[in-house]
Amino acid sequence: MKSTTFKAVFAAATAALLVLTSACGQKGDITGEAHAADGGARTIIVATSGTPAPMTQVNADGTVGGYEIDLLKEADKLIDDYDFKYEQVDFAGITGGLDSGKFQIGANFFNYTPERAQKFVFSKYAHYRDQAAVLTRPGFAQEHPFHSLADLGGYNVPSDSNGSAFQVFVEDYNKLFPNNPIKITYTPADHATRLRQISQGQFDYGYGGRFHQKVYAQDLGVQVDYVPIPDSFATTDAEKQLIKSLRQETYYLFPKTDEGQKISDEVDKALKTLHENGTMQKLSEQYFGYDLTGDDSVWQ
Repeated sequence: MKSTTFKAVFAAATAALLVLTSACGQKGDITGEAHAADGGARTIIVATSGTPAPMTQVNADGTVGGYEIDLLKEADKLIDDYDFKYEQVDFAGITGGLDSGKFQIGANFFNYTPERAQKFVFSKYAHYRDQAAVLTRPGFAQEHPFHSLADLGGYNVPSDSNGSAFQVFVEDYNKLFPNNPIKITYTPADHATRLRQISQGQFDYGYGGRFHQKVYAQDLGVQVDYVPIPDSFATTDAEKQLIKSLRQETYYLFPKTDEGQKISDEVDKALKTLHENGTMQKLSEQYFGYDLTGDDSVWQ
């Protein structure tokens, strides 16, 4: 009887050890320390349009990827409570899906705007940072140099009409400079098409940064000039705010609910860890050729 009891105890102890050992393969907490999830991870739907590449993109196998998506995949490894799944949708459908609760995270090159901040929670840290700039047709800046914000007026630019940061910028610009407004052509064309039109002289300039210039030149042969819009161009608070809206500082969006804030907080912790351990910088270099994640001072 004692032998039978010993065997039973030994079997139970072995089974418990196997369960404990298997837990070591599960996702770690925000510090990277592995532990077992106690109630199972909640599925979180991340919505993206898959453009513009390489910020977000559709891979050859049909899955979504790119810098913002791969960064979230790394963040997901550090968060036990959630399991991220990815869904490709039209850009305009992302914010509507966040509103309705269909999606819990929007990942699509979202810049901060006051209008969006009224409806959504932004991640605390911008995971992509570039100064305010425009992309012009080749030689345009030499022919028509910009010395102030007022110099941007009077020229032809393409813009979508779905609430993008550039649309907000040009419309706010025209309110601030009504005597010499930017001439806006609203178009459903994708970003690559708009840049090609700019390169061919159909428009004078448009939205974009260093990575747009580099990637589209390499992949599509589209030649455009990168023209920074320095902070020194601003002489009033309104102009400073306008330049800030043109900066390419990219965030994730979450529903403006208690649950949305909770998800955002967890993602913020993970992003901070990924910046501290260099993972974020490696992804930025991989996709853009630059470290566009910001120095340590902006991640405090």
